[in-house]
This record gives sequence, structure tokens and C-alpha cells, in this order.
Amino acid sequence: MSSFCRAQRVRRSLAGGCASIAMLAAVGVHAQDTQATAESATQEQSAPASAASEPAPAEIIVTGSRIAQTGMSAPTPVTVVGEDRLLARAETNVGDALNELPSFRALTTPNTQQAVGGNIGARVLDLRGLGATRTLVLVDGKRFVPSTTQGTIDVNLIPSLLVKRVEIVTGGASAAYGSDAVAGVVNFILDKDLEGFKGSIQTGISDEGDGAEHSIQAAWGTQFADGRGHFQIAGEYNKSEGLGDCYTRDWCPKEQLIGNSPAGYDGLPASIRGGPAGTGTLSSGGLIVASSGPLRGLAFNPDGSTYNYDYGTIYGTNPSPLFTAGGSESGRNGFLDGILLSPPVERIVAYAHGDYELTDHIKAGLDLSYGRVKGMVIGSDARSTLTIQRDNAYLPGSVAAIMDANAISSFTLGRAFTDLGGAIDHSKNETYRAVFSLEGDLSESWKWDASYEFGRNKFRQDYSGNVVASRVAKAADAVESNGSIVCRVNADADPSNDDPACVPINVFGSGNISDAGAAYIAPSGYQATTLTEHAVAANLNGALFALPGGDFAIAAGAEFRSDHASGSADDLSTSNAFWSFNGQALTGTIEVVEGYLEANAPILSGVPFAETLELNGAVRQTHYNRSSPDTASSSVDATTWKAGLVYAPTDFLRFRVTRSRDIRAPNLTELFGPVSLGRTTVVDPANDGAQIQVNAYSGANGALDPEKADTWTLGAVLTPGGALHRLRFSVDYYDINLKGAISTLGAQVLVDRCYAGDTALCNYVSRDSSGTITSVSDVLQNVSQIRNRGLDFELNYGLDMGGAGDLDMRVLATKYLKYSIAGVDRLGQTGYRPGTTTGVPDYLVDGSLTWNINRVSFNAHARYIPEGIFDTTMVGPQDAGYDPSLSNSINDNRVDSYFTFDLGFTFHASDRFEFYGLVNNVFDTDPPAAASAQGGTNQVYFDPYGRYFKIGARVTM
Repeated sequence: MSSFCRAQRVRRSLAGGCASIAMLAAVGVHAQDTQATAESATQEQSAPASAASEPAPAEIIVTGSRIAQTGMSAPTPVTVVGEDRLLARAETNVGDALNELPSFRALTTPNTQQAVGGNIGARVLDLRGLGATRTLVLVDGKRFVPSTTQGTIDVNLIPSLLVKRVEIVTGGASAAYGSDAVAGVVNFILDKDLEGFKGSIQTGISDEGDGAEHSIQAAWGTQFADGRGHFQIAGEYNKSEGLGDCYTRDWCPKEQLIGNSPAGYDGLPASIRGGPAGTGTLSSGGLIVASSGPLRGLAFNPDGSTYNYDYGTIYGTNPSPLFTAGGSESGRNGFLDGILLSPPVERIVAYAHGDYELTDHIKAGLDLSYGRVKGMVIGSDARSTLTIQRDNAYLPGSVAAIMDANAISSFTLGRAFTDLGGAIDHSKNETYRAVFSLEGDLSESWKWDASYEFGRNKFRQDYSGNVVASRVAKAADAVESNGSIVCRVNADADPSNDDPACVPINVFGSGNISDAGAAYIAPSGYQATTLTEHAVAANLNGALFALPGGDFAIAAGAEFRSDHASGSADDLSTSNAFWSFNGQALTGTIEVVEGYLEANAPILSGVPFAETLELNGAVRQTHYNRSSPDTASSSVDATTWKAGLVYAPTDFLRFRVTRSRDIRAPNLTELFGPVSLGRTTVVDPANDGAQIQVNAYSGANGALDPEKADTWTLGAVLTPGGALHRLRFSVDYYDINLKGAISTLGAQVLVDRCYAGDTALCNYVSRDSSGTITSVSDVLQNVSQIRNRGLDFELNYGLDMGGAGDLDMRVLATKYLKYSIAGVDRLGQTGYRPGTTTGVPDYLVDGSLTWNINRVSFNAHARYIPEGIFDTTMVGPQDAGYDPSLSNSINDNRVDSYFTFDLGFTFHASDRFEFYGLVNNVFDTDPPAAASAQGGTNQVYFDPYGRYFKIGARVTM
């Protein structure tokens, strides 16, 4: 029988025992390289320390290298998250567990998608804060079909119940795996050897009585054909009810950014953090905006009568600022009203796997998977500034009389359409994937594999009640004609501007817009996109000859991949006419042909002062063809490479270093995708630091080039033996220099740098004849450079306490040393001001402790983020150079630290049944105040739920 099939039999018969030892050996003793970390499945935590130095019964390919390795030879840092982390944290979605780790930034999760359309509820991984498009996601070492309109992977669509472990390469890996691996690789390893049944059921709710979540998971597997074949199937269903808007949490409306113009007036800075904030240019029933005169400050009640609007406290000399402190609209203003802190999301995943040993040397496999994520968000209330003529048919008589008495022909009305509510956007994202694979051996030392993948992602979003600003202007300009109230455009002498569909609306007072009028000004729209991927790959690895330290091994392979996108959208969306959610049609194709070669040379082994000395290198050549019906075809070539060294002077100390050139080619969405219209707030330094709401365009750019990154990693690992054999400590330094980065700069940065003299960026900032900013085009560009440098720490310790049980501890930490985007330093920034990009904290710490005693397991988990900067481009009293007269001055430029503590338990009722419970945020710590586009805090880092309870049960049969 071949070595391949013998290995298969061994893996089945040992049912995890030898596999655990093999895992220990394969990943080495580096805690960042996954040797028996506290996260590496529960069966590993009791493995003897000597296992790491024993010969492994089977070879394992560790993510970060294509070469089968045993021992401590992987030169690239790799972190492992085992299924025990999912179990202890009661996470039914592996993406949530990963986003807790310090090396990830949770930029795209349900908590950050309040009023944003697209793939609602997606969980997209972002390593190092370099952007999700620079994190390559694999499943069992193979690419996954893009599942978002940005070309990234929504890990919702991966069956969490079958995730055996996740291997995270925290360094460049483009030479081994291709484009997108600039920040690293996240490889989901699924359990394909399941025999029997396992399942779970879980429910949870917040201490506030909202945020309910329900989940059920099940999987079953069996052997057939006398053990030559194996089949398994799994399914998951998860439903989260989400949260209400900002006003359902007392901490949320207390923090907004209020302007003081001109900066320095009354000794105060340009921006003041406070709240609840009122509005100075609009109200929910309509506010007459005027600097002075008899109409100033008149607002409208629902019955059309007027009252004197309470502005609250106005900072500065601008009589109608965007925000004020307190006042009539501070209880529920149109900028926060209705926007959910976390949207409701429903998730379904189905998965099936089968494999069969065709011969003693060849095994065939087939993976089939389906995933669907449905979500709903409510957009921000539409807000309009309207010119009201004296002859408006709905104008209340009291106001008309004032206008007549003072010879006023028109006035400006600011209206927040809270009576209509924000547009409701429903999205559905479905992914189908099939992978046929063959693998086998040519000899004892040579293995091969080949695969074909077909994947299809179907995305659609449908939005209703979405206001069209141009229609509001026409409908609100209502006049009486021939005894009927009509839109002025249909009654004037110019037939060219007629709109037969126009329905006049009464904007004076909330609730006075008719159903017909609402249907006209707030119609429905949609966007649909289909992404299709074909991928064919083949790999070969084995040993060429012997060196003093072991076999000189190589891996080589080739891949062809085709990604095609096609889409459609309604006419209003494609013309960016809607207030929000303007979806765009997308059509384009990228074809990739690439090949790679990797080699590993063990120079010395087991000699004095050189327990291990290995060299590793890889090179990959890639060719891209890019085409779209609307864009000229283009092609580009790229070469990536990696060189690494591993040196262990003793069996308890190891060093390693890698140097790599990594690339990321622009994906379909970045090249051919939508350019969408939204709204954002910017501070205009050319206008005394005034806060202005502007149109903000974002999206694709067909002229993008590939990014290039130069990466260094340097690490040390300590694994003492003897009484401390369960202690493992590691530190890794990394330095990533990404040039020509595909990135948005942020609307505020574009405005600031244009004002500072960067004339090229002024092309993206539009002003009207009076010099007021009207729009900012924050589309993707190659103008950015990202520099990311830091240290990763990991400490693992296990203690056998005899009759008192077993204790395991793990601490992970990341210390950022540098984080700059396009020359803007965002290091230490934990605020997320509208119009800017989010930064990274100075450091993050994640710790867990598990105590197993008899049939009960207790676990504690804590996460800490230190005090941060609100916005590194602003200057507060705590910062050098503070001067309240500066346009970027602010009263408080700090964000408080954040510590959360979680407690859980598991009761093992029998070998088959267990019950568990968990309390997240035991002390119900509120997130720190940090005014953002998401509300009162930065929900990328700070949880809006508060104290949260989970209970559930698991069965294994």
C-alpha cells in the first residue's frame, strides 16, 4: 500500500491522537507559529512537551509555505485559532472570533454597517488594518469565490461548525499564494474526517432586552466502501435581530461634533465634542433658515402652525450652524434618527464533502457549499434645503402675511424628512461553490494535487422609500393652477421642464406629505451583481536530495483563474440620484495565469549551536488580462518573491527572518465597479473651518495599477523545557511598506491636502461659484502609501493542578509602531470622525484563561484598548501646538481606554452532551465617547451591545 493511503489509514485509526502530535510538530514551538497554543483544539493542550521534537507520523503543509514540513521550519509567522476558541467564546460565526484578535481590525461587520448599503451583515477580515482587500482568504488552501461587491470574502459563508482550525499568516505570502496576500493569509482548515453526528443550539440577548440572536448547527459524516470513501454534510442557520437606533442607548446621542466658526471665537476651538446636539439648518417639520429678519427661526408644527425654534447654544458667529448644543431637535435629530446601531442579519450555510481512494496512490474529492446572508439597514433621513416662493400653494397664511408685510418673495427652508424615515435597504448575498480535487503520491517523498473550482456569487440589494433630491425640489415647489395644486414645472411656460409624474408635496410640518407625494419623491431602486470564478490549479512537492540538516525540498505549481462580474441597476441609481444606496452596474473580467517555485534547504540540524538552520525561498510570476465593455482591455505582469531564514541555536530558542515582495492587483470592483453617491461632513479650512454636509462620491477607478509591498519579519520564540514545558513565548517584528496603494484618502484628507497646496488632489474637490464645497470624489487611487510596522507578542502557559484541575492561559498582543496612510499618521487613533479613515490603537491586548475541573470548564476572556486619539489630523489641548484659532482645533482629542471582561462555563453532562453559558461585558462597560458616522462611538473597536448573555447546548454522537 502507498505511503499516501497508509497515512490516510493512520489518520483515521488514531482519530486525533497522532494528528495532534503531528500538528505540534508541523507548526513548531513558536506561539505565533501555532505549536500547541491554547487555541489549538482542546485535545492538543495536554500533549507532552516532547511531542514537538518527536518525528511526526504524517507531513502537514503549514499555511505560509507550499512545502510539506515537520518540525520547526516554517519561516513565516503563523497564528492558529482552534475550534476551542469558538467553543469557549460561544461564537457561531468564526469571523467574530477572529475579529477579537489583536492582529485584526473589525472594519466590516454588522456593527459598522448602520446606514451603508451593499452586502449587509458581511464579516470581512482585515489583517493589520491594511484593508480587507489585502488579506487573502483560503479554504483548505484554495481560493474562495469573491462574495462581496468589493471582491473580498464574506466569512459568513464558511461553515463555522466544521472549522478545525484557522491558520493566519501574519506576513507577506504572495509568492506562495498569489495576489492579495500583502497583509497575510487566513486559511480555514475544515474537518473532513467527521464520523457520526454533532450539533449545537444557542440563543442570546442583551441586558437591554434587544439584540436577540438564535443559532442552530448540525453535521454528520460516515465512511463507506470499507473505509476507502468518506462523506459528510453540514448545515447552519443563524438569525440576529440587531439593535435599534442611537436613541436606544443612553451613551450614544451624548456625543456629536459641533462646529465653532470662526475657529477661536470666544476662546473655543473649531470643533467641540458634546451633545445631545440639535440642528441649526433644519428641523423635522421644517425650519426657516435666515441670518436675520422676521422669518428667522420659525419652525413648523405638524398642523402647519409655527413656533419659535430653540437653537440651543450656538458656538461662533454663524447663525445657522450644522449642529448646536441642545435645542428643539436635540432629543431626536435628523442625522441620527432611525439609523440602526447593528442591522438584523439572517445567515444560512450548507456544506457537503465526499472523497474516495480511487487507487492506493490517488484520492478524489468533491466539496459543495452554499451560503446565503440576508440583511436590512435603514438609511439616514433625507435632508433638503429648499427655496420656498411666496406663491407656494401650501404656505401657511401666518407666514404669508409676514412675507407680504416685509416684501419677502422667498425664503430657505431646511427640512429633515423624519416623517418618511430613511430608505429601507434589503440585501441578499448567495454563494455557490464546487471544488473537485485529486491528490496522490508519486513516491514516498513526492506528492501532487490538482483541483478545479467553480464559484458563483449572486448579490442583490433592493431599497424603498429612497428620496431623490431633484424630485423633492420640484414637488415642494407647489403652486395653484386652474383650481388645483400642481408642481410649478408643469404650470410654467417652459414645456421642456415638465414632469408629468410630479406630485406636489406639503413640506410645512411633519406628516403632511401625501402617500402619492411620498411615492414620487422616494421611489424604489435596486442593484444586482453576479460574480463567477473558475480556477484550475496543480501543485507538486517533494525532496530532491539530502543536505546535512535534512532533505532539500521544493514545491512548484501553476494556476489559471478567471473572475467575471456582470450587473445591473435602476436608472436613478446609476445616475446617483438617490439620497443613499446608489448601486451601480458592474461588468468586467480578470484572467490570471501564474506559476511558482518554492524551495526549503535545511543546512544544519542537531549540531552544537545549530539545532536548526534552514533557508527558504519562493518566486511567483503572474500575468493579468483585464477587460470590460466600457474600458479598454489591458494586461499587466508581476513578480513576487520571498526569502527566509530559520535559526535555532538550541531546542528552546528559535529565531527567524523573512523578506518578501508582495503585490495586490486591483480587483473587479476596484477597476469596473460602482461609483456611488453618499453624504458626509467635512470641515472646510478655506471657509474658517466651517462644517459642511457635502455629496461624497466613492468607488472604482479603471486606471488602477497593482500595488507593491516590501515586507520584513523578524521573530524569536522561547519554549523552555522541564517544569516550564508548557510555557511558550514569542515576539515578532514586522515592517510592511506598501507603495502605490489602492485606497481612498477620505473626504476630509482630500479637502485638507488640496487646501495645503496639493493641486492634483484639488481635482477631486468641487466648489460652487461662491467657493463653497459641493462634492468630494473620494474614489480609489494609487496615490496612497501605507506604512505599517509593529510587534506581535504571544504568551501561552498551562498548569496541571492535580485534583484541582488544569489551567491554560493565553495572551495575545499587538503593539503598533507606525501606521500611516498617504502621509497621514493614524497611529493611536481610536476615533472615527466622519469623512476620515479609521486608524489603529497604540496596542491591543486579548487574554483568555480556561480552568478545566472534572465535568466543568470555566473560561474568562478580557480585551483591552488603551486611551487613544480622536483624530490624529486634529489638535486638542492635550497635543503640542494647540491653538483654538486653528481650523483643525478641537476641545478634546482623546478617546478613553476600553476594557471588557467576559465569563463563561461549560458543563459536560456526559461524553455526548454539554451545556454552556456566557456573559460578555460582565461589567456592562459603555463604549467610550467618540463621535463618528456610526453614532456616539467608533464601532470598529467598541461594542454597542453592552452586557450580553448566551446559553446553548452541544451534542456529539
